[in-house]
Amino acid sequence: MSSIAYITDRDMIEYHRLHGNREMIFWRPSAQKHFQHFQIGDYLFFLTKGTEKGRTKEKGIIGYGRLAKDEVLRATQAWQKYGTMCGYGNEKQFQTAATMMNKAHILPKQIHCLYLERVLFFQAPIYLSEFAVQISKQIESYIYLNQEKQDLDLLLVEKAAQIGCDPWNSDKEQGDRQLMQDREVIKLQSLRRQLPQDMFTHYEKKKLRQLAQRELKDKNGSLLGYGKEDYILWENEQSEVYLPCDLSLQNWKRHLLILIAKAHLYQEGLCQIQSSAMVRILFKGNDVDARRLCDAAGIAYLCSEKYQETTKTVRKR
Repeated sequence: MSSIAYITDRDMIEYHRLHGNREMIFWRPSAQKHFQHFQIGDYLFFLTKGTEKGRTKEKGIIGYGRLAKDEVLRATQAWQKYGTMCGYGNEKQFQTAATMMNKAHILPKQIHCLYLERVLFFQAPIYLSEFAVQISKQIESYIYLNQEKQDLDLLLVEKAAQIGCDPWNSDKEQGDRQLMQDREVIKLQSLRRQLPQDMFTHYEKKKLRQLAQRELKDKNGSLLGYGKEDYILWENEQSEVYLPCDLSLQNWKRHLLILIAKAHLYQEGLCQIQSSAMVRILFKGNDVDARRLCDAAGIAYLCSEKYQETTKTVRKR
């Protein structure tokens, strides 16, 4: 998984910005090259035409959205299903744009629809050259933002927090709060990518995801991408990160030791970006030994309300 910066039609972006849309369909001809490392939960940044500057005509990034789902539809189906969420005031404008974007200059048979949530626009464009990154003029559509030496998506969100959000799209308080939340998500997902992918079996992952999804229901929060077993809640302007642990699983002690190590990694990463978020392990079930292990490791925990309420809060270092 990785965030991307995608070259974007300015008219479409302006439509969403001026209408204050927080959700949108980012679409492209389905014949274009498939993404290899872009999945649900990743961020798409708008590298927008019309923001060029300098002799190199570098394009600026003016916002982003988080991928919630994607699907391939016929152009007529896309408009029937999503309408102006596609970024145009009527179907004729949408079809004209789709025709112009297609290399064959005909209406594409199918388009790839990326449903973006948490859409936010910046008060001014941000240029990757500010982070000593040069974009090749040969790029036709998108570039990956997660590189070996730096996570450009995190740097972009931190820079956006400095310059502020576009007032058409979000008031200052709301925008600042979302930037803080998305910065936490991006940091945690970056840390998660560094961990082995085979820590749990397919069955165990399924059980943990079910627990996470149930706990998230009707709450303000989000699954963390990549593994999708962990999740973050935003309540009373405070972020809380949860790592589910099902004590009914046969190897729960091994799982818990892995989660304790992960919790330390997450907490340290959040401290690096000056986040006050608390990291907790969420137990499905109750076990004295499990609580003792967390206490010894200095990790906070919470038992699922469906079973038994047992909470331990550890003061962050």
